[in-house]
Amino acid sequence: MPTETETKAPARPTGRKYTSVAELMRGENVSREVQDRVAELESETRISRYLAGMRAASGLTQAELAEKLNCTQSCISKWESGEDEELTIKVIWDYCRATDQRLGIFIGKPLGHVEAIKAYAFGLRDRLKALAAIANSDSDLEQSIQAFFGEAFFNLLTIFENCQREMPNSGDFELRIETQCKQPKMLTCRHSEPQHKPSREAVMA
Repeated sequence: MPTETETKAPARPTGRKYTSVAELMRGENVSREVQDRVAELESETRISRYLAGMRAASGLTQAELAEKLNCTQSCISKWESGEDEELTIKVIWDYCRATDQRLGIFIGKPLGHVEAIKAYAFGLRDRLKALAAIANSDSDLEQSIQAFFGEAFFNLLTIFENCQREMPNSGDFELRIETQCKQPKMLTCRHSEPQHKPSREAVMA
């Protein structure tokens, strides 16, 4: 006996907005099993999805990239939709070369916050020392590098100031940045110690 096919009403838009797939699934009460599977797929395709983003950011279609890499469009589609374990170092290298972009891959135990900050600090030091060496050897670039040092110093102090404000009991220690001129030549730090509480002021001189 034939059964009558039921016609489902189209889904009505809820008006809710989401910033990620994970947030959408939580907001729409998607089952935990589906959420876990989606998260698993995302973790298995991080690099391949990034490669697709690199291509798109460079304004290349899959066919155009295939021509640059001397391969077929199906190869590009397979790399961008497949799992990371199917990619080779050569494929990643070719993508970076063809799109003129960089891709850093770190494998291993994630760094803690303190370890990461130290690593970035050492890297920043090395870059600044390299710029200082260029300034000493090239008088045409010296003024620009000096200006960059002043800007970088001010930006770093601003970052520390903003983060310090988010610390608990931040009122016991003050880090304030004041601008006193429109075109500073350099930045200096001045320490002051009022009787009620210690403070530190970074002043643009």
